[in-house]
Amino acid sequence: MGPRRTIFKKPGKGGRKGQFMSQGMKKKLKKERANRPTPTRYQRNIKHIERSQEATQAQKRQIEAERKYRQEANAAFGEDVLVGSDSEEDDSGQGNGEEGTAFEDLAVEFNGQIGQAIDSEDEEESEEDNALSDEAMGEEEEGELGEHEEELEEEQGEDMSDDEEAEGEEVSNDEENDESKKLGESDNEEMESDEEEEEIGEENPSDLSSDEDETETNDPYTLHTAFNLSPAMLETIAAEPPRVEQTKLLFPGLGPVLVELPKNSTAANRRPEPKGIFAKERYAKPGTLPIVPKDDESIDWNKLYVKERIARNITEPLDALQRDVFTILNGYQDLHFAQRSFENADRLRYVYCLHTLNHVLKAASKVQQHTIKLAAKQKPVTKEDAFRRRQVKKNMIPATVELEYRDQGFVRPKVLIVVPFRESALQCVTMLKRLFAGENDKGVLNWNRFTEEYGGGSSLHFPRRNPKPADYERTFAGNIDDNFRLGIAFNRSTMKLYAKYYGSDVMIASPLALRLAIGAKGERDRDYDFLASIELLIIDQADVCYAQNWDHLLHVMEHLHHQPKSTEYTEFSRVREWCLSGWSKFYRQSILLSAFELPDFRSLYNKHFHNYRGKVRTIRSVQQTGTIRQVVVPVPQNFQRIDTSTLDGAGAARFAHFVNVILPQARNVTMARCMIYVPSYFDYVRLRNHFKQEDISFTQICEYTPDAKIARARDMFFHGSKHFLLYSERAHFFRRHRIRGVRHLILYGPPVFPQFYPELVNLMMKENQNPRDGVEDASMTVTVLYTRYDSYQLMEMMGIERANAMIKAPRSVYRFTTDQK
Repeated sequence: MGPRRTIFKKPGKGGRKGQFMSQGMKKKLKKERANRPTPTRYQRNIKHIERSQEATQAQKRQIEAERKYRQEANAAFGEDVLVGSDSEEDDSGQGNGEEGTAFEDLAVEFNGQIGQAIDSEDEEESEEDNALSDEAMGEEEEGELGEHEEELEEEQGEDMSDDEEAEGEEVSNDEENDESKKLGESDNEEMESDEEEEEIGEENPSDLSSDEDETETNDPYTLHTAFNLSPAMLETIAAEPPRVEQTKLLFPGLGPVLVELPKNSTAANRRPEPKGIFAKERYAKPGTLPIVPKDDESIDWNKLYVKERIARNITEPLDALQRDVFTILNGYQDLHFAQRSFENADRLRYVYCLHTLNHVLKAASKVQQHTIKLAAKQKPVTKEDAFRRRQVKKNMIPATVELEYRDQGFVRPKVLIVVPFRESALQCVTMLKRLFAGENDKGVLNWNRFTEEYGGGSSLHFPRRNPKPADYERTFAGNIDDNFRLGIAFNRSTMKLYAKYYGSDVMIASPLALRLAIGAKGERDRDYDFLASIELLIIDQADVCYAQNWDHLLHVMEHLHHQPKSTEYTEFSRVREWCLSGWSKFYRQSILLSAFELPDFRSLYNKHFHNYRGKVRTIRSVQQTGTIRQVVVPVPQNFQRIDTSTLDGAGAARFAHFVNVILPQARNVTMARCMIYVPSYFDYVRLRNHFKQEDISFTQICEYTPDAKIARARDMFFHGSKHFLLYSERAHFFRRHRIRGVRHLILYGPPVFPQFYPELVNLMMKENQNPRDGVEDASMTVTVLYTRYDSYQLMEMMGIERANAMIKAPRSVYRFTTDQK
């Protein structure tokens, strides 16, 4: 459109000055307009009507599209959004009807502002009404234009010609036409963007998970991660202590278990709170009791929502133990299994690797699919695509609705597997490779490098003449390096080993490596952001980790789910809402596998397992007689109870009893060659300092003692040059020395590992004694100190009934012999 021409006026009456236009300029303007006809009043009115019709139709299309979109969304929520009870389902149906009525009222009120009401149920009637309203608007605008022209003629004066008047009207009409064109173009852009969103699904690869509505799926992964916690649920699980309901179940493979579920309150069964005008917030479902599987029932992996890529690599059927464990893990509940052994270790590893891979592939598939959708939305639209998409106007999503996908955490690592040795990591990765790629090594990157660094034989020498115990050789077989951290990344076709830590999905590490990476408070180079979004935590061989250093694992647990210090690896537009709210610990599934029960394991289970879906722990069945029955040396065994009222004061009470009661008797000449076995390293240091202060004749062996000093200490103790031998439990665990010449054994506390008690007592057999010491075999003694807080260790040693009697009975001293049943 050309520049708008200014209409000049002659000076008005009363001395007012106006803009002057000469006769030559008027003639020039008349010649320019001679070649085009002057628009009539009817033509000008038609343009006004067309512009008003286009504006009203655009508003109608937008409101109608919003209505359809809201109806589809409410229909999807109608069946599953309120799942608490039957009354909630009735309320949900009423809620949808109220939303539809509110929307229609809103549409009428909105369109009433422009003089038109649209009935969304009858399109034909609305079109007739629009036509009538357009004609009425045309007549009104025609009258307004007439009045405007009369005022314009009066202001311009008698010298203003009809051509000049037409020129002014024509210029205004051209501006109005330009505005109508802009309005039509913006409306077309909205339709094109809507149709673009509609056709994104056609570009998704077939191997990704279907883009079904999260409210309609029964996939445990989606039900566990897709929804926020209700205020009532959050209040229940965040309480100190959490309010839970305990139920005992009997599984065919696991045996008796104790299930703890968050206690349901009346507030949790109320209708969901409104999230917006139309949508309602759906909260995560609370956990339910696990279903006990049947042995003769065949497994349908599709019904268990296991990815097809994994299911085709499962060649062996699951036994009863694996079925029970997978039922609990697939329901995203925490598990503490305290009966791990060398016989069931591979079966348990198979199940948790299966669950880990299934969780990771589901998360990766969901992220990839949403990324494709977002990329397709931002793709530029050509004229051909716009023309094709304008032909299809069904189920359009309004352009005002932004695509938003919350499917990630702060960082990418989502699974952490904690194992003590590289050999354990090798077995885990081998199992993941088998489930992911089968026998095909091409789909696994850096496999040869991994087998070289994590494979190989054991670095320990196992003598054949005086062999080590069988459990020692099986524990320390293979590569026993305890400082490693391995990242594994998965996508649709490959499994990449040695991935960057912040670019990996699964991280397999030892407690020591994690402690070194996290660092201590005050250190400059600290990094624990990779632990911010752990969704699945697996701690295997917890008893070995306890022997290494339990504080390392506790340090890792304290640094889980902290707010990241750096946002370099965070895409906040994709972070889940419950991550931003700081609720990640309530969504983390934790698995703890140990060979026996300990107060430290139970404390970890009670204080750090906060899964809102609930948690399960096995009830360990201990033999009635315990490991004391394996003692073969005929020696009296004295158990002395130390009375203490608090756990914090147990250490001081034990030390005072030892110094005041036990040590004066043990320093006698008749108690020569006395070995003091200390389970805790802190107690070991305390006794060592006391012995040095009192100048007592002793030698020592701990886990930090060099081999040369160990040999010297054993020789001095065997030949009687030292009265006492301080021996730590961790030294016995990692070296399993056969101490010779022990005549008197004092256990400062019950051994953590129950098999150590008969092993230590049997060292006093005649073959291990020095025949020149001049001490009779009948004078040998065994003394065990214990408190009421050592109940788990006593149950493993003495059996449940006898241990309870020793703790609760008024008598504080008990004596057992080898022939006693």
